[in-house]
Amino acid sequence: MLLPQLRLSLDAGFPLRAFVPMEHVVVSHGHTDHLAGLLPWAAQRQLQNLGPARVYSPPALAPDLQRLLDLGAAMEQGKPYPVKVEPVSPGEQVILRPDMVLRFFPTTHWTPTLGVGLFWRKRQLKPELAGLGGEEIRQLRESGLEVVETVEVPLLAYLADSGPEVLYREHWLAQVEVLVVECTFLRPQDRERAKRFGHMHLDDLRQFLPHSHNRHWVLMHLSRRHRLGPATKTIRQVLAREGGPHLHLLNVEWP
Repeated sequence: MLLPQLRLSLDAGFPLRAFVPMEHVVVSHGHTDHLAGLLPWAAQRQLQNLGPARVYSPPALAPDLQRLLDLGAAMEQGKPYPVKVEPVSPGEQVILRPDMVLRFFPTTHWTPTLGVGLFWRKRQLKPELAGLGGEEIRQLRESGLEVVETVEVPLLAYLADSGPEVLYREHWLAQVEVLVVECTFLRPQDRERAKRFGHMHLDDLRQFLPHSHNRHWVLMHLSRRHRLGPATKTIRQVLAREGGPHLHLLNVEWP
């Protein structure tokens, strides 16, 4: 998933042309469908002289990602890619710019996996001063009183691959503007499979829906067990609710 305004990619599954300008890449875990685009991205950035970039990954995965990048550069018989791999742990944060922060949290996949939240830091008038006129606020500021405060607004959460437990452990996920979450399995007989491998089932999202105050849900990672057309219809029938989050299905059909 690309956020070009921030030069940010959340995972690196496919070598898309639009991926190349991204300067920050989060690799949530070590499965190929989440990092296969990493080498072409690094190679193209070097070819186009786009400058240094950073990859953020779980600590256990970081050395392997660095070896992968080093091997790619060696096979090309060129200079090392100008990419730095930075290990990040749950609870750590990365400041993309003064008003935008990434914060990492664990998900419940079967291998160590990081989710990531994007928070907007904004300055606003302190609540207790609401209703005062501009002149009064100016006088308070000139007297030395701090009249504004910094608040964080959760804009987007990317859960990568995860079971439903994270939805209830990370309570702020119910409030984030945009929740990017997998919806891998749909059929009742796949409930146990979803639980065993740490994936989200359609029923998990149906059960979370009454708790959600999100404006948008972006659903991804549909299993190959399902065909795109019928699956899309089923997902919308189960999750589309008046007053509920707007649904955006980013599933794509396998070739």
